[in-house]
Amino acid sequence: MNIKKTITKILHHLVLILLLVMVLIPFYILIINSLKLDKHINQNPLSFPGSMEAPLYFGSYEYAWDYVQGYIFNTVAIAVLEIFGVLLFASLAAYGFTRFHFKGKEALFTVFLAFMMIPSILTLAPQYALVYRTLNLKQSYAGIVLPAIAGGMPVNIFLIKTFFSGVPDSLFEAAELDGASHIRRYTTLALPLCMPILFTIGLSTLLGAWNDVIWARLILYGNEELYTISVGVFVVFNDATNKIPDNVVYAGYCIASLPLIIAFAFTSKQFIKGLTNGAIKM
Repeated sequence: MNIKKTITKILHHLVLILLLVMVLIPFYILIINSLKLDKHINQNPLSFPGSMEAPLYFGSYEYAWDYVQGYIFNTVAIAVLEIFGVLLFASLAAYGFTRFHFKGKEALFTVFLAFMMIPSILTLAPQYALVYRTLNLKQSYAGIVLPAIAGGMPVNIFLIKTFFSGVPDSLFEAAELDGASHIRRYTTLALPLCMPILFTIGLSTLLGAWNDVIWARLILYGNEELYTISVGVFVVFNDATNKIPDNVVYAGYCIASLPLIIAFAFTSKQFIKGLTNGAIKM
């Protein structure tokens, strides 16, 4: 049995190492080529820079920053608006489903759950027609932020409601006896208790805003000044007329990836804690 457990453990570690290598190889290629001159990339894209033949070159990051800095600021602004809207409206709706009693509440919540089952790609065409043509929100932040907030409601309401449902009724009843209004109970009691899941939802919303290409490209098409980072690097760096050197393109991709890597590196424990607590409460 000990031999079998040892072999199984070794196989598990080998699989994990293999998966880690598969994940790191693209980053390796991205980083080393961002530190080379363009001619050295064409000679050997897998060679490590730093030799006499291929010295380290950091100038590509300076040029890349000139291209992407505006896109990063646009993305940060959109992400902040989306996070604020998602957390505010989802938490208010979840509190209402948990603490208020009204006719049809369960049926309405079931409808929200049903929307979770619909793949987002199926709603892309009607959503585009509504936002772009009916509401005329093309080439604007509102055209990106409002659909993102609305689209994230079902699953986020479900997650936050699960947390609220785990709070003992006695706490809310005690606050009510002390004369606390629903607003006060929501802000001083419910929200602090569900901070882990709010943090997780906020980080997930940030990831979605940062990586959104399809929807942002559709809405912002024609106004490069409003491009998000994902749309900007995709459109500008792949436009043959710009003739951007390959090392600058690699550096731009590195800069675009860095904020998310840093954010997740410092918040991964809180992110996992929120997911774990949510799973336990379910």
